[in-house]
Amino acid sequence: MAEMEVRVVSERKDGLLVELGRVVAQYGHVLLRQRLVQEARGACLTLLLSGPDDRQLALEEALGSHPRVLSFESLRPVLVPLRESAASATEPAPTPIRVMAASADVARVERMLPNMAKDYPRIFPWLINLEYAVAEEARDASLYLAGRRTGSWVFKRDFALSARLSLSDAIRRIALPALRVLVNVDHEGHQLHVKACPLCQPGGASGGRFFCGFIEGLLAESVGARAVFARETSCHSQGAALCVFDISQ
Repeated sequence: MAEMEVRVVSERKDGLLVELGRVVAQYGHVLLRQRLVQEARGACLTLLLSGPDDRQLALEEALGSHPRVLSFESLRPVLVPLRESAASATEPAPTPIRVMAASADVARVERMLPNMAKDYPRIFPWLINLEYAVAEEARDASLYLAGRRTGSWVFKRDFALSARLSLSDAIRRIALPALRVLVNVDHEGHQLHVKACPLCQPGGASGGRFFCGFIEGLLAESVGARAVFARETSCHSQGAALCVFDISQ
């Protein structure tokens, strides 16, 4: 378990703590302390959280892409490796570095979504344009947000009447057919294998965050209350034959 501090700004404070608290709990974290103040640019909410290390990044992305969040910052310690030199044992330990997680360009993604819906499934030109339009540090979070919103929209349009499914059945009956409209994809257990991904050209940057968000958006409402997580474990942009996505709860 590790602590992390997040700071969000929203247009209004009514119900903000309750809504974001649900997200925090969904990702296995607990709230240790909070501070909510009204500033000139909106309601500023600071949360001190504790939870599993392997869910911190997913929680940051979920909070940063939440529709009520205008800006998002995350502060968490970066572990400093132990030095092997015996002489270093007498040196004082360095002060932990704190890093800021970039947030999605929410406004630009929101403006793009109606066009993606109109042109669906021919969405990759819009996504490639998004990659170039946003700041480099906001690229991955913006792709994830676009994927999450698109996946949720596709689920509501095509699969909302489906019964609650196990994760395996949801991958086979929802994620697989939805992705096959966009790309060449197969599945093996809880993995999806995407061939020749248009967003992951060899030597370029990975576009896997879009597919992680798309898969999570597709499956979030189909498998019950537990959160769904998609993680890219292999990418065509880095020389792999396939882009591989592991899906878990």
